[in-house]
Amino acid sequence: MTLSKYFMPINTGSTAGFRYDINTLRGIAIFGVLLFHYKLNFFSGGFAGVDVFFVISGYLMSKIVINSIDNNDFVYWRYLEKRVKRILPALLFLILALSIVCFFIYLPEDYKVNQRNATGSILFLSNILYWQSADSYFAPSSDTNIFLHTWSLSIEWQFYLLYPIILLILSKICKNKLVYLTAFTLLTLSIAVASIITTNYKANASFYLLPTRSWEMLFGGLAFLSEGFINHNRYKKIISFIGYTLILFSFIFLKESLFWPGGYTLLPVTGTFLVIIANYNNSKFIKSSSVQFIGKISYSVYLWHWPVYVIAQYFGIERNFETIALLILASLLVGYASFIHIENIKFINIKPMISLTIILLFTTAISGHLNVNNAVFKQKTLEIADYEKSHKDIIDKQLSRGTCFINEPDKESFNKKNCLCFDDNRKNILLIGDSHAAQLSESLKTMLYDKNIHLLQATVGATFPTINPHNSSKPQLQKILEYVYQDFIPKNANKIDGVIISAYFDTYSDYGKDAVLNGMKEAIAYLEKYGIKAIIIGQNESYTIPYPTIAAKNMEYNINITRKYLNKHDYEMNDFLSNNLRPYYINIINTNTLPDLSSINEPYMFDTNHASRYGANLIVNKVLSDSIATRFLHSIAEKQH
Repeated sequence: MTLSKYFMPINTGSTAGFRYDINTLRGIAIFGVLLFHYKLNFFSGGFAGVDVFFVISGYLMSKIVINSIDNNDFVYWRYLEKRVKRILPALLFLILALSIVCFFIYLPEDYKVNQRNATGSILFLSNILYWQSADSYFAPSSDTNIFLHTWSLSIEWQFYLLYPIILLILSKICKNKLVYLTAFTLLTLSIAVASIITTNYKANASFYLLPTRSWEMLFGGLAFLSEGFINHNRYKKIISFIGYTLILFSFIFLKESLFWPGGYTLLPVTGTFLVIIANYNNSKFIKSSSVQFIGKISYSVYLWHWPVYVIAQYFGIERNFETIALLILASLLVGYASFIHIENIKFINIKPMISLTIILLFTTAISGHLNVNNAVFKQKTLEIADYEKSHKDIIDKQLSRGTCFINEPDKESFNKKNCLCFDDNRKNILLIGDSHAAQLSESLKTMLYDKNIHLLQATVGATFPTINPHNSSKPQLQKILEYVYQDFIPKNANKIDGVIISAYFDTYSDYGKDAVLNGMKEAIAYLEKYGIKAIIIGQNESYTIPYPTIAAKNMEYNINITRKYLNKHDYEMNDFLSNNLRPYYINIINTNTLPDLSSINEPYMFDTNHASRYGANLIVNKVLSDSIATRFLHSIAEKQH
């Protein structure tokens, strides 16, 4: 069946010529993505620029493949070879250049992660790699991944591999234009609906994976099949204007908090679809040299804009209007250089490129699992950065991991006999909570012992410590706290002089702030029913990357970037609970000043949010000097059994 005679535009003039509008779409898309990644608030939906690129790719691939099928000259491997020549040179150069640059500036663990991500990018599997990492694309921690943006290239390549097969099958089974168009439309819409529904349940998978993104590229295919249906210049202009408006509306008004791809994704996708089918190329703006220039270099700019931003952030460069403007300019200049010297090269023979790919792949794979750049850094820097790994035994002891703190119920067992054992010669306080309570247990035991107080401990990982604890992924942990609240406390209320509750409250914010607040109120009321006084040790601050990494960079480069990696949500939750649990809640979060290293270069946190032994001592000293704790301990001292 010959499709082009049914679907390609007839007598539309400009179709056979250069599509200025396609290049304009590329230019708009790259600016949307660039301004979003550089955190400009008025382009909060600029991430939708990637969706514009997806539709364009679908359109162009449809045009290439369907025309070849019609001409009976489609050869799959020749088609792939052209795709390789188009995409791979600039990408390989990017990966090679960044592998060299990052070798000298990235800490060893950071460099290993970087190289593993580079390997995923070379294999066009980075989207799957990032999906498996469980980090959202929009999470602050993703800002440190210099190859994050290659997820979309991986999706496009996977689409390039499968799409011709789908088109070949359709061309065989659909014998006329109506059946073909109907089948293609139904396929596109059914995948779109399924993807939008899936996003509500599996947001991360839906964002990163081809099955839930393919409909956007299929919309590009629909645009190709719909070309030529609009012939009147006035209608072309109107439809084109509506399309551009939808895209710009998406860039300005959409937010990253939306489910994506979801219903709102139809805005940029439909906008791009309308611009393509309108095929309006008579605007001075569209034909302007500056717009066309940005469109031409958009691929190289896309490749380089994100690494420029990530490297700047790695060194803690202040993000203000001037630096953002300079970073944008740098992205455009490096992108232009890549376009001229790499992307523009015409590769006749693909074999050298394949050889380079294999060598680079081997290199990134090896360097992703070995410490290859230790010699670049000071020994003290390496010791700080490696704190968690090198101090594992000390950290386990600090938390009472595997006995009084259980995080892996399949491997560990809560030791009731040792952890919930009373000391008849001392007052007895019960510590309940998650890992943030456990991190303080050793320091609390030591400092309370001097006050003639014995500490009991019941702590489990990632389980909200209220009277109705919940942990759907590890119900065994939930059962430990249920036992403590519903069995141990009622039976031993006369022996328990007080209870300390602590948790990383912000991690339970998915329940809603009010639910967290009410959970704590219910726990306190429940304990008071048994005549047990309680206090809550609030949450400490946390970081988007491991604190030892921050401290190591501070030391190595003589900078102070600590505040740049603080999680702002922690402060919001802390203020909310502190204001609403005033008689019980001890505020420990650091605001004006942040701890640094101990006299022996021990970081005050061993990961993104857990205090080290040094940090725990700082926190407990702060707690015990608080007036709420003072009153609490005084009442315990006076309590008579």
